[in-house]
Amino acid sequence: MKLKRKYQLLLFTAIISVPLALLFISVLMTIIYNSAFKTMNKDIPFHESFAYPTMLVVFFLSVVLLAFLFSKSINSLLNKINILNKTIHNLASDKKIPNILDVNNNDEMGELIKSVNLLIERTTYRELELKQHEEIKKELLNKLRHDINTPLTAVKLQLFYLEDQFHDQKPILESLYQQIQYIAELTNEFNIQSIDTLENSYILNDEVNIHDLFEIMVKKWSYLYSINDIELVYKPVNRNLIWTSNDIWLQRLFDNIFQNALKHSIAKKLEVTIENGVVSIRDNGIGFDSNSKSAGLGLKIIKDISKILNIKYTLQSNKNGTLFCFTKNENNI
Repeated sequence: MKLKRKYQLLLFTAIISVPLALLFISVLMTIIYNSAFKTMNKDIPFHESFAYPTMLVVFFLSVVLLAFLFSKSINSLLNKINILNKTIHNLASDKKIPNILDVNNNDEMGELIKSVNLLIERTTYRELELKQHEEIKKELLNKLRHDINTPLTAVKLQLFYLEDQFHDQKPILESLYQQIQYIAELTNEFNIQSIDTLENSYILNDEVNIHDLFEIMVKKWSYLYSINDIELVYKPVNRNLIWTSNDIWLQRLFDNIFQNALKHSIAKKLEVTIENGVVSIRDNGIGFDSNSKSAGLGLKIIKDISKILNIKYTLQSNKNGTLFCFTKNENNI
């Protein structure tokens, strides 16, 4: 029921209930007085007896009760407004992103809560995507700094040995030292503008909880999937699956599958399952020819990252949908 209709009905009920309550209580008290107390009070009329002020007290209490019941409905609306206000303030602050709100009604307030939930999902997606990109940049930047500083250190050592042999060239050697130091300082200042390749990157492996990884990813992608009317289902039968791998590049691997399903599959549902050491990602879209030369960059990235991370995967695709299955052979690490 819409809020306008709901509070119109509430106002109408409040207006009608007061005279009806007075009529009902007066009739009831009159019947009780005439049948049980009138003879005892020497046939004194009802309006002159003790029953009349008693009726007024009962009527006053009933009005207070009605006011309390009607105010509960208004308080419920005010509580929802306060929750929305607090949620939006938390979303706008630097604090943790608030959780999705429950939608209990299909009225205007329910639609407003859905809109706030959509804003939370969109913000969560942006925050997680930005965090992932920053982590990738930070990791590769550290590797690149290491790659540059290692040969610079070797050059410094070689210049140190050359000092004894070329005393007359000391100013030149000092200049070389300064240039090496300058290059070393530059590596701490520059910013990577594009990170599109993985082939020449170092990968630091660590223990990764796959369930925790997909919880973050599903939370990130739920916004885009919801606005495209695609159901995103996560079924972690095995919540303790641990892979020795790299958290950041695993996310990049699976992000490509989520993105391909979103953009190209024309699916209505994507389901992620973790069971018996296997990660399965299935959609019910139109499928594609995985052997076609126009299969796309996404599949190449999936193939390349899987190879570098030592992950085995199978791909099945037909007109009923697409299925990716991933396993990790820890013995080959």
